[in-house]
Parts: sequence; structure tokens; C-alpha cells
Amino acid sequence: MIDKETQQQILKNMDEAAKQAAEEFEKLPDETKRQVSAWIKKWYLKAGYKRLGRLMVAYAKRQEKAK
Repeated sequence: MIDKETQQQILKNMDEAAKQAAEEFEKLPDETKRQVSAWIKKWYLKAGYKRLGRLMVAYAKRQEKAK
């Protein structure tokens, strides 16, 4: 299990990445936004939860090794 500090850092990093992605997304042409949105929905529904969980565990392990 990862400690609270590591969990908070992961959430902070994810929040920052999401904000940056949202800013970049707004700059895209409307047709591209629709395509990206469709892809995200498909990806999220098929593999999002499992993949995100694995990514968070891998990230936490890397953070622990870096300490």
C-alpha cells in the first residue's frame, strides 16, 4: 500500500496533466474534438479503469524507488 503523501502527489500530478490536456483540447478544431471525444469514450469504457489502476500502481512503485 502506498502512503498518503504519495497518493496525494499522484492525484496532484494527474490533476495537472488533466488541466493541461483540457487546455490543449480546447485549441483543437471541432471535428478533431469530436474524434478525440469518441476515442476517449471508447477507450475509457473498454480499458480505462483497469489501465488506470495499473498505471497508478506502476507510478507509485517508481516514486517509492526514487525515495
